[in-house]
Amino acid sequence: MSISSIKIKNILSFDNLIINNFEDINCIVGKNNVGKSNLLKLMRFFYQKLEGKRVLPPTLNSKYSSYGFITIIYDTSRIKSIVTSELNHDKSAFFRHIYNVLFKEDNVSFEDLILSMKKIEKKSVLEVTLKINSDDSVQWSIKDKKILSIINYLYPFFDIETRHIDLYDWDKLWLIVSKLRSFNINKIKQEEIIDFFNEKISKDSSSYSEYISKIQNIAETGKYNYREKVLNYVKAGLKGQTFLIDNKSLDIQSDGTNSHRFIEIALELLITLSRREYINPIIYIDEPEVGLHPKKNEELFYNLSKVYKSFKKTKKSREKGKYKTPYPTIIFATHSPNIVKKTIKYFNENQQVLHFSKDKNSNTIVNKLNSIYKNKRFLNIFSDNEARLFFSDFILFVEGPTEVEIFSNSELLDKFDFLNRIDIYATNELALEYMNPSYLNTAIPYLILYDADKLISIDFSKNKLTFKNSSELQLFKYLKLYMYSYIGSKQKLIYDFLKQLIEWQKKVQLEFEDNLYISNFNYNLLIKYINDEFLKKENFLINRTTIEEALINKQTFCLFKRWIYKEFRDGISKAYNSKTPKFQIERIKKKKILEFKKFNRYIKNLNIKEKELITISILIFGGKTETTIATFTENYTEVDDSLKDIIKTIKKEYIGSKESLNIGHLLNKTSGWTTSFLNFAIKEMSKKNNNNEFENEFKNKFGELYAIIMSIKEKL
Repeated sequence: MSISSIKIKNILSFDNLIINNFEDINCIVGKNNVGKSNLLKLMRFFYQKLEGKRVLPPTLNSKYSSYGFITIIYDTSRIKSIVTSELNHDKSAFFRHIYNVLFKEDNVSFEDLILSMKKIEKKSVLEVTLKINSDDSVQWSIKDKKILSIINYLYPFFDIETRHIDLYDWDKLWLIVSKLRSFNINKIKQEEIIDFFNEKISKDSSSYSEYISKIQNIAETGKYNYREKVLNYVKAGLKGQTFLIDNKSLDIQSDGTNSHRFIEIALELLITLSRREYINPIIYIDEPEVGLHPKKNEELFYNLSKVYKSFKKTKKSREKGKYKTPYPTIIFATHSPNIVKKTIKYFNENQQVLHFSKDKNSNTIVNKLNSIYKNKRFLNIFSDNEARLFFSDFILFVEGPTEVEIFSNSELLDKFDFLNRIDIYATNELALEYMNPSYLNTAIPYLILYDADKLISIDFSKNKLTFKNSSELQLFKYLKLYMYSYIGSKQKLIYDFLKQLIEWQKKVQLEFEDNLYISNFNYNLLIKYINDEFLKKENFLINRTTIEEALINKQTFCLFKRWIYKEFRDGISKAYNSKTPKFQIERIKKKKILEFKKFNRYIKNLNIKEKELITISILIFGGKTETTIATFTENYTEVDDSLKDIIKTIKKEYIGSKESLNIGHLLNKTSGWTTSFLNFAIKEMSKKNNNNEFENEFKNKFGELYAIIMSIKEKL
């Protein structure tokens, strides 16, 4: 590990940013303009000043402070162990130089330390701070330029801004090559090089040496620095210096192909060339996904993982070609869910995801997300669908596709445009455990929406209501968790409420009306009370029964019946085609209208209350009663046979019959009936109301759905 931590104070968007740890692979996520690129700018500036370059400093975050600073703490443990190792005694004058500059203790020579075989027991770090003043001057915390030079040498920094790289000129890769390996080239004399080439290519005529001499007499050139010499010697050993892809010129490749291969080669060079070196590089790649097909992103990270794992030791014993050498510190800033997905899946225990966001004062804050998953089952199913939640403004966790369909409805989003900012995730017990923002340690607001039967169970034999201790809604967990909370705290208020709720549950004996309704207390008030006093405070919300009842209820029933008729009328056209004669079409239409009238007479002759008819509709369309009964649950046996017969008749002889209404396709959970009904209802209400009046109308009609939407708005 090269960088141990970074601290930035009062520069750009950073008021006081601390990243306490870096892994081999570091993935930075966050919305646009939250500071991801600012981190790159400041790391680049820090290293430009290490190299002694004249560059303008970044602006301060606050004008009320006269300075800001960038502090990088380097882990020097490995280089210290190398230069103080007995094995390296008399091996390298440069090791001696590193020791004398970075580690020499008072009155302890390099030789004495080696001979004493002194053990390095504690982690060795070096803190380097660059102070930036309001007058644009800069100051290093370390005055010794030799130390700064060695830090720049041992921990070189590279960056790739994908949007700004020259896709047809890859000379930047040669910079990486020149900085990753140290060679002792002091013993190579220029005269020896000239003599070598003269011997090989012009032995008899000495034309090479004469040619060089003539050039030197005509033109004055500066001396090669160390890096330039190394690079020239390396290039001389290669077939050429022009990079190719599949043996073809970069000029004929697509931008995406060039970008993909450039990043791939840079990363492979960094890892491969540093495996047996004491040089430990850092690279920051900003938005590697730019210009790449998602599958190319995944290919990039797959190939990176192959190179990474090919050198990684898996045993304590010696393994050929595998090393304990720390890997380069690789930093990605990305908006790509599939890059996050592959980072987590391929580098699970050697990666971290850092979430950048802004506080109320527009200062960048960072949270290290809990992105290491021990559960192999979850890691296997982790997909783009999960990874996209790392980028969310708000997450609505729901039970299934019906809720996803409702909260993704385009007509609904048009009326409540803030819903466009939310991500809806159909969850389960396993996914919720690991994707819950509380687990992830992210500031992303969220709400978990459940049907009432996740919390409430009805025992008809004992006339009892009990609160489930389900894995999703662990009521008793919170009771235990908040038992010793401070008086007056939110947690203590929740504890007191839950204690009262459980005591009430023990005492209450239920009375039922046809086993469909609870008649001896206000069920609506109970659900509201539980939501307001407990669940909302813990980012949960339960429906009165199910999401279906949020759509089909007393206030919406007139709209619902009109929608049924519309679906019936729209479906008549399915009974004929373009070749059907006109007289036959009219006959079909009349017959279908008679069938609908027959259906109406059947409903009227049932002589049942509207409340029961609404309940029947809810059950037919896949919902549940307030006693948690559904047509597909075991407790459906508690329903009176006459009611079951009515439901069966409506579904089979009318709604599902091709000869009758022929709208049975709507009864499927994923039929799209919720979209169709919501679209119809919203359009009907919009005809009568302007935008301001519409919201009141929607609130009156779809009260429960409106309350959920407002809960989301409060958290955004």
